[in-house]
Amino acid sequence: MNGVEEIRDILGKEDYTKLKSVIHKYHPVDIAEFFEELSPKESLNLFKILDFEDAIQVLEEVDSDKKYFILTNIEANYASKLLAEMSSDDVADFLGDLKEEEKKPILSLMEESAKLDLKDLLAYDKNTAGGRMTTEYIAFSKDLKAKDVLNKLAELAPDAETIYYLYVVDLEGRLVGVISLRDLILVPEQTPIEDFMKTDVKKVNVMSHQEEVARLIKKYGLLALPVVDDNDVLLGIVTVDDAMMVVEEETTEDILKFSGSDVDEKIDLKQISPWSRAKRRLPWILVAIIGEIFSGRVINGFSATLQTIVALSFFIPVIMDMGGNVGTQSAAIVVRGLATGEIDTASIIKNVLRESAVGIILGIINGILVAVITYFWQGEVLLGLVVGIAMAFNLTLAAALGTFIPLLWHKFGHDPAVASGPFVTTLLDIIGLFVYFSTATWILKL
Repeated sequence: MNGVEEIRDILGKEDYTKLKSVIHKYHPVDIAEFFEELSPKESLNLFKILDFEDAIQVLEEVDSDKKYFILTNIEANYASKLLAEMSSDDVADFLGDLKEEEKKPILSLMEESAKLDLKDLLAYDKNTAGGRMTTEYIAFSKDLKAKDVLNKLAELAPDAETIYYLYVVDLEGRLVGVISLRDLILVPEQTPIEDFMKTDVKKVNVMSHQEEVARLIKKYGLLALPVVDDNDVLLGIVTVDDAMMVVEEETTEDILKFSGSDVDEKIDLKQISPWSRAKRRLPWILVAIIGEIFSGRVINGFSATLQTIVALSFFIPVIMDMGGNVGTQSAAIVVRGLATGEIDTASIIKNVLRESAVGIILGIINGILVAVITYFWQGEVLLGLVVGIAMAFNLTLAAALGTFIPLLWHKFGHDPAVASGPFVTTLLDIIGLFVYFSTATWILKL
């Protein structure tokens, strides 16, 4: 019997004493996963027996629908206390997922000061640093001494998202430095924090995209990244756990768009109907159909060539598939590189030439291989030459286009993943066939 089955069995028997003892074996994150498989009533009964600290963590982990159900079906005073202890960014994300009529009962449970903080957070797009940040950070004036900071830290720590980084601000609230908890403990008590703070603070503007936030946290190995406005005033921090969520969401989004399945990230795939999922994929399938019709017209345009040497038709799938494969590989590398910051659009030509060199190598190797196979199969030197040259040219072109199109799309401010996958593959099918039959007509003099 696995964990959720055991929990469901105990819930069915209403043995809450045993349930309390069993549930202590599990981490709150694991408990939150149980909620995905339990019915609303079972989830509510399980939630009610959780310790307060575990309840907060579970509430932060479960999806918005389950969160809303629990908060509106437990005692109002308890729900208010839970919301007060949750991270401000988690509450903001939760409210952002709710319909307008659903927000009212949740907001009624919150204090006015918390509502004002959330109003500020909700003003930012959820895909920006401002939308991802929490205001639960610790900052001190640069005029304080180490002893003063330590004395205040014990009071402030319970409400902070993290205490490993302590930020230093001037009288206007501008971020001027950062100190680590380790440095604070090791320095003499009377040392002004201005004397040992690090002034080279890695920070991000509040309007920066969440991908930039995740990239900086990964690049510098940070546990948190401060968020500032245009005047360098400290507004909040984005923690590493939120950055990991960003990476997961962006990767999922890119994969779906890359494959032509542009699914709304807010929708649970287990809840969306087959018809809705089909509708989201349909536009890209139609693009592919139109492209393949053009491919058919290319073949029809060279029908005389094809009728003269029927063996040319044997290699159409090879030419189309190999070009599409290489183009998709190049596009995937570029999309990933743009997401991680390893590739930028400052020099499109440089990036295209670098990937084209890979295409040339692949084209020559595969061109020679398929030419030899064609010769031994059909016993025609010129036919082998046609297929080999077309293969070499197509793979080189595929690598170039698979790199160029996402870079160009990104340069114009669009998501490069959208311009990849079906679009690149379809375009390469059309061009690949044209090159193949043009090469055959030229070399074979048909």
